[in-house]
Amino acid sequence: MIETNASPSEQSSPFYNTNKKFCLTFENFIKEHQGFSEGKYNAWSYSVIGKITTSKTWILEYKKSTLTSGNLLFSSKTQNLFVSAIWKTHRLENEKFVIRKKNLNDLFFKIFNSKFKALDNISKYTLISKNKSKSISDLTTILRPLLISGEVYQISNDSKELVIELRTDKHYFDIFKKLRDSNIID
Repeated sequence: MIETNASPSEQSSPFYNTNKKFCLTFENFIKEHQGFSEGKYNAWSYSVIGKITTSKTWILEYKKSTLTSGNLLFSSKTQNLFVSAIWKTHRLENEKFVIRKKNLNDLFFKIFNSKFKALDNISKYTLISKNKSKSISDLTTILRPLLISGEVYQISNDSKELVIELRTDKHYFDIFKKLRDSNIID
């Protein structure tokens, strides 16, 4: 169950209401798919986790934190916002790969390491893998809107699980459902 840990004075805040709505939508989605959820929220943050078990087990985790500088002399515009969504499930086939945003070192590594590859028509990201399988292609096709928007932080597939890390304050349940219903995951 997702509960509030807000003080009574926070509960009239529009930020509290936004976070409450986000968490209740998440909780309802998980319940609709015969899962369970837990977490806490207030005006400044939320941390919720849900588990859906159908033919595959999925763990969905969403976090939001609003941090301030703690200095009264600076404007509140110096607040920092951290948002994260993590979707986890069984691994894709028997391959290991990482998809992450490109950095300057990638140009150098790409010359000397054949594992560094470009993603089709998505120039912001690098694929680190021995080969570019159909499973990776299918995965990136489903996640394409999030790759184009830059909301994907990293996708990793190791010997245990597939982990999709996003930096977003949106649910993206429509994309999640496509991924969950696809046949690319063991």
